[in-house]
Amino acid sequence: MFDALGVFLPDAQAPGDRLAELRPLRNDEGFRGLLGNLRVVQGRAGVYILGSLPVYLNGENALTLTRQGLRTALGKLEDESGLDLHAGRVCQLETAATLPVREAPRRYLESWGPLPRFRKDTYGGGETVLYRTGGRSFTGYDKGAELDPEPLPCPLEGRYALRLELRYKRGLARILGRPMNPWELAEPEPYRAAVERWKRLYFAIPKRREVCLVMDGLTTKRLERSLAALGLQTLGLDRLAAIIRDGQASGALDRTTATRMRQLARELGQDGKLTDTEPLTQEIDEKVRAVARFAR
Repeated sequence: MFDALGVFLPDAQAPGDRLAELRPLRNDEGFRGLLGNLRVVQGRAGVYILGSLPVYLNGENALTLTRQGLRTALGKLEDESGLDLHAGRVCQLETAATLPVREAPRRYLESWGPLPRFRKDTYGGGETVLYRTGGRSFTGYDKGAELDPEPLPCPLEGRYALRLELRYKRGLARILGRPMNPWELAEPEPYRAAVERWKRLYFAIPKRREVCLVMDGLTTKRLERSLAALGLQTLGLDRLAAIIRDGQASGALDRTTATRMRQLARELGQDGKLTDTEPLTQEIDEKVRAVARFAR
């Protein structure tokens, strides 16, 4: 499940003779270069290494590394760099998986709504959706479109592929509970906890739901809420969020009213008596749960 990794090794010395594209840093304070696809920077305080471990080990990152695969990649890095990763601490971390899906990934991503406290951006005509806040981000994107014209590796070849990535760029010691070296991430409990964080953030994203109007037990109040939920579905979560945001910016809505409107939208959109999970969302939900259950 781990992909990109950033590691700092204090007081370490990078093997300049083993690096490609070696270049000095400004003011001759060190140098930088490449070890395979990994960026290696030698500074005054030590060595910083950043890059995708699956790409480093296998030449591609469409397929997820197992926990043993992570250990193999770390062993290769130590052998080729001569550095002891036990002395390092993880500064950046990306947990990711590529899911084979039945439809084009943008069909799944178009149902994703605004996530509280995160900024949402959409790119490539809906092929990528990015949520970010502080040093944390979550991205869903079309892995096949990213690799095009290169084909997806087997067993993804010839299929649609949705990539889900959770990335931390700072504050990892707090998130992990303590500073950790890369080898500790490969232990069962930290590995399981990272996968669980990835799963939780995916499920925290509001998804568009189908309105189901059932006559049994129908009351005037329930009909009113069903019609409101149908209106929300038609308008779209993102469009409503933009209307409320613009209303606040113009002064037409005060903060309390805007908060209540957002809360009403969340209640309508997630009311299990009024709405059902869309089939495409249900497909991804099941795959995410399976990945988290069997990640080893």
